[in-house]
Amino acid sequence: MSSCLKDKRILVGVCGSIAAYKACELVRALRKAEVEVTVAMTESATKFVGPTTFAALTDRPVLVHQFPDDPGAGVRHVGKAESLDAVLVAPATANILGKAAHAIADDLLSTLLNIVDCPVLFVPAMNFRMWRNPATQDAVTRLRSWGRRVLEPDEGPLATLQVGVGRFPEIDRIMTELRVMLDIPQLYQGKHVLVTAGPTRESLDPVRYLSNRSSGRMGYALAAAARDMGAEVTLISGPAALGPVPGCRMVHVTTTEEMLHAVEEASQGQDVLIMAAAVADFRPSSPAEDKIPRASKPTVIPLEPTPDILKTIRGKYTGTLVAFSLQAGSDLGPARKKLEEKGADCLIVNRYDEPDAGFDVETNHVWILSSSGEEVELPPDSKPVIARKVLENIIQYMQ
Repeated sequence: MSSCLKDKRILVGVCGSIAAYKACELVRALRKAEVEVTVAMTESATKFVGPTTFAALTDRPVLVHQFPDDPGAGVRHVGKAESLDAVLVAPATANILGKAAHAIADDLLSTLLNIVDCPVLFVPAMNFRMWRNPATQDAVTRLRSWGRRVLEPDEGPLATLQVGVGRFPEIDRIMTELRVMLDIPQLYQGKHVLVTAGPTRESLDPVRYLSNRSSGRMGYALAAAARDMGAEVTLISGPAALGPVPGCRMVHVTTTEEMLHAVEEASQGQDVLIMAAAVADFRPSSPAEDKIPRASKPTVIPLEPTPDILKTIRGKYTGTLVAFSLQAGSDLGPARKKLEEKGADCLIVNRYDEPDAGFDVETNHVWILSSSGEEVELPPDSKPVIARKVLENIIQYMQ
């Protein structure tokens, strides 16, 4: 399945801001989405990031000069502007916002902005005082009144180490806004999705615990993909060395018992529940109150089962339930039996004995089994790509 942005022709305008380096990451994200990207830079932008960088990232010439050495280039640039699907100005400075709002065309990028009739998205990044300057706000209001989109910058630490509104927004937020601007159907628009992720930990004593090697990457990728597809996402995460997923409601837990309670509390009103967490199946039956001394040489640690979250929630949850299963080998018979026992609508199967799949790696290779008998294999790919394909497949089973 290809990206919903595949073959879109998008011009990325890069302006003179310290955030210009973040435009490199944005261009990479667009290329991964199979977008045909061309970059136009202001002269000031080239003082922060060189055109060669963007030429390498896009495999295309970078547009900088309004009057290049080639006399015919200017006319060709006009033709290019007329064939675009969208323009993305990122980072957008106070300077370019003011120019665009008053039809000033004194460099290549501002000239192109005066020519294009395709959707335009400005992604501001500047000092917080520049952002709240009345002239800047007037330009933003004017652009929006004309149908141009101006994304609100994020709030947080700025390049000056001051804190305020003016940070370059997260790439995922920009990509989502781009999809909305282009009226690309959002498969999960208006849906509520609950995802569990990461391992759980069961205390042996105050400093030791039983757990597993799950990194949480697959669950976090599913949460991010669902958000990008228009869903309102809640992510319940066990201990994972990953940052929060922007735009998702985060709930942090440690033990399997805590995850069960969090799922029970959050699952009401959710359209889809994706159980991607690798919870501990057993816990010490009597955790020690104090650190067990090495000299005691314990030889046996009595264990007891942890709560089965899937079986517990199935009778209470009425939405679409998606479970995960980690196994060795390619025989899907046991997984099919597990799907029936758990009462899930779908089971995502991955292997821990396959290189570059399963736990603690960036890639995965999965099979999607449905309760109605269908079986889909997703070949090895990055976990974000696998996550998107999983969501595109399971939507047909939504109740």
